[in-house]
Amino acid sequence: MEATGSVGKAPGGPRVLVVGGGIAGLGAAQRLCGHSAFPHLRVLEATARAGGRIRSERSFGGVVEVGAHWIHGPSRGNPVFQLAAEYGLLGEKELSEENQLVETGGHVGLPSVSYASSGARVSLQLVAEMATLFYGLIDQTREFLHAAETPVPSVGEYLKKEIGQHVTGWTEDEETRKLKLAILNSFFNLECCVSGTHSMDLVALAPFGEYTVLPGLDCTFSKGYQGLTNCMMASLPEDTVVFEKPVKTIHWNGSFQEAAFPGETFPVSVECEDGDRFPVHHVIVTVPLGLSTFSVGSLLGLSLSSWRLCQMKKYFCVSPKCSEE
Repeated sequence: MEATGSVGKAPGGPRVLVVGGGIAGLGAAQRLCGHSAFPHLRVLEATARAGGRIRSERSFGGVVEVGAHWIHGPSRGNPVFQLAAEYGLLGEKELSEENQLVETGGHVGLPSVSYASSGARVSLQLVAEMATLFYGLIDQTREFLHAAETPVPSVGEYLKKEIGQHVTGWTEDEETRKLKLAILNSFFNLECCVSGTHSMDLVALAPFGEYTVLPGLDCTFSKGYQGLTNCMMASLPEDTVVFEKPVKTIHWNGSFQEAAFPGETFPVSVECEDGDRFPVHHVIVTVPLGLSTFSVGSLLGLSLSSWRLCQMKKYFCVSPKCSEE
């Protein structure tokens, strides 16, 4: 989300501030490296580390991914894959043309071996059967993209409703039926990881088909996903990212000033929780998926009704005009 203004620029180029030091914020900062705004660019990160939801831990005798686990759809159209390849973080197999051309339909590959909670090995045929059912229903959810209305609000509700109808037709014994449901529950949890949500009930059914499915066999980072954001951080000047600087709100449509730029005025002022203010010409806000509607609206300095209006209109660029509506 970007705020823009027509007020005069600071000497040497416009002042740009990025809110959030996750992969989106670091990516935005990287793209501005060759721009005239770069000398006046700052990234404000609320925590003491960069990377956001990408975090690799090595205190368990190996690499444990606390956040992002794999690259979904690693092929030429995937900017994460391109960055990882550029930094030499992937192996020869992951970079091969063959791997990049595999069409998975956006679905994660089946495990080679599965076990029940009792420790008993689960038939691969049964897992494949449930995978066919689950992913077939996932593909159906994408068909509501341009529908006038949907049967239920969320992807989760749709899947559970359809699975419930299939269950009534199962003729196996009770233990097998329970095992089938347990396998389907595992696919639900996996789909939550893919969609970046705690529950598929929180994912709207109508726009779910907008998700672009890229080819390529999903791949991991042998030395940890965080290696990617570490490389991105290393590519930026040392003082670009300011840590432990949570943003409270953003003030729009003003005429703000700063002692360092006498005579200059700025249309936007970013206010931090510690009271510091950053007058700038442009703001790029990288909002975590977990922030509530109210939190995002408050951060952007918008009323709840205005923020909902932005969502309805699918605004990706929040301008001073939008903040007035």
